[in-house]
Amino acid sequence: MRKRLITLILLLTVILIGGCKEEVSSQGEVERIEFDSEESLVIKELTNKNKEEYQQIREITDKEKVDIFFKVLSNARWRNNNSKSTYPDFMINNKYSIWILSPDNNIRVQINNLEKNTFLSESDSKKIYKLLGDED
Repeated sequence: MRKRLITLILLLTVILIGGCKEEVSSQGEVERIEFDSEESLVIKELTNKNKEEYQQIREITDKEKVDIFFKVLSNARWRNNNSKSTYPDFMINNKYSIWILSPDNNIRVQINNLEKNTFLSESDSKKIYKLLGDED
């Protein structure tokens, strides 16, 4: 009787540990998303942090620059966005929210309609930052 009780406890422990491990790995899932390039990028900058007001600062129509933006997004590793945060620093085409993260100026991007989120690498952040600032 005692051996059965110990076996049952061990079996339940293994099931619980296995279930917790599965839960952790499902929360950490990373996915790639394919993006169709658009004709232009309308960039709006946050002008009033208290009222979530944005002002258009530029429109990029150069196909090469637009393609760079969507190539970076296609190569990013996307996760479900579960967090609430401040208003984004920039909006692109009213579909993509952009935060500039201090102190290293890396960039966080969110796809608004899908609630997907990514943190870009340093090199990809520089590419997007260059588009935002329209540096040549």
